[in-house]
Amino acid sequence: MMLSYSVIAESKYSFDKTCQLAYYSVMSLKFEEANKYLAEEKAKNPNNLIPYFIENYADFFSLAINEDAAELLKTQGNKEKRLTKLASGEKESPWYLYTQAEVNMQWAFVHLKFEDYYTAFFEIKKAYKQLQENDKKFPSFLANKKSLGLIHSLIGTVPDSYKWAASFLGFTGTISQGMGELNQVIEHGKKIPFLFSRETNYVVANLQMLILNSPQTSWQIVTAPDYPDYKTDLLANFVRGHMAVKNGFNDIAIENFNNAPKSKGYMNFYYIDYLLGMCKMDRLDADANVPLERFVKEFKGRNYLKDAYQKIGWFYLLKGDETRYNFYLGFCKQKGGELTDSDKQAKVEAESGIAPNPFLLKVRLQQDGGYYDKALSMLAGKSTDDFLAIKDKIEFTYRAARIYHEKGDIEKAIQFYQSTIARGEKYPYYFAANSALHLGLIYENQGLPDKATEYFHKCLAMKNTDYKNSLDQKAKAGLNRLGKA
Repeated sequence: MMLSYSVIAESKYSFDKTCQLAYYSVMSLKFEEANKYLAEEKAKNPNNLIPYFIENYADFFSLAINEDAAELLKTQGNKEKRLTKLASGEKESPWYLYTQAEVNMQWAFVHLKFEDYYTAFFEIKKAYKQLQENDKKFPSFLANKKSLGLIHSLIGTVPDSYKWAASFLGFTGTISQGMGELNQVIEHGKKIPFLFSRETNYVVANLQMLILNSPQTSWQIVTAPDYPDYKTDLLANFVRGHMAVKNGFNDIAIENFNNAPKSKGYMNFYYIDYLLGMCKMDRLDADANVPLERFVKEFKGRNYLKDAYQKIGWFYLLKGDETRYNFYLGFCKQKGGELTDSDKQAKVEAESGIAPNPFLLKVRLQQDGGYYDKALSMLAGKSTDDFLAIKDKIEFTYRAARIYHEKGDIEKAIQFYQSTIARGEKYPYYFAANSALHLGLIYENQGLPDKATEYFHKCLAMKNTDYKNSLDQKAKAGLNRLGKA
């Protein structure tokens, strides 16, 4: 009699060489290459669960970057399928809870991008609990620190008035705690090669820029010798270019984005066209409209569409073509969402029916691009008397203040900021509110907390200004730093 038996192979988590290659391909947004590695791994090691973990990265990047609602409908079922797969492995592996937490966290950020806040909240809460449990069970498993560091940093940005709610819901953390965990990962990676070092560097660069207001540190990260080649790595190109923009290195940003890899094997990344177009507008390039028009044609999401249409309109306004300006501003009323301040402001301009002053618009663009000497030379010899509209008079002093501030002439910047507030605080334009914010920052930096507090409060008191959400957030952050919230 023949003895027959069956063996059920146990599912495992093996980040072997093929999976590492697949992961790095996904992190470079080379999805075709990644899929080949993943197919090879599934054929060779069908019980390995790591390929399903890596596949989720591809969905995350594609959905979070391109915001295609149709793609979301096609792929959202992948989440539960992957979680079921990942939960079938060995529970005593540090990858068991970690991979599930990462999938939950990535989908939370996707749902935030699509403004599905209810779903996102429960996903991030579940991910947080899984990471906390995993960190207790496997405190030396460094990947936990990468993800917990991000969450703790974000929790640390919650305004003090809402911290009780975050704590009640089980969220605790500070920016210093989160950054400490992330830096622990980075320092470890400098000594011993670590799979998630690159990913952690991207996170830290963005947090330094967005939360710690240190774009210079972000730039140091993306120009370090071990940073990936931005001409062959699409995600590295985007992060580096974005940091160049935030540091005012407009020419470097343009060169960076012009060298973004565009071969067939890479993910479509239309947002780079938007950033390139914005940078070229700031430099007043003759072809600045080209990448912007490509963006509005190809992008399937909602964010920055109104802003892009506004900038295309500005391009034609500066050429004296008011007909095309009005044509493109018309799309600001119809297309895209209103989640970002720049999109909201574009819609306000479109609905007002009032075009910006072309001269001051050129000054603004040159200032935005960091071309301060050129912008200042344009203002030379002019005064508020050269402008008829009250909005233009207010903007003139505001532009002068911002340029002098950026050039380090603080005394003149203060004079022009105060003049802008005196003339403009009763009007709905953002010039006076932002002047008050910057005066608050100047006085905070000079060690004058009472004066800083006065101007932060003045910024908050101005109603119906463009960019109000971001201005209020920055003013409240200033009051928090001063202990005056």
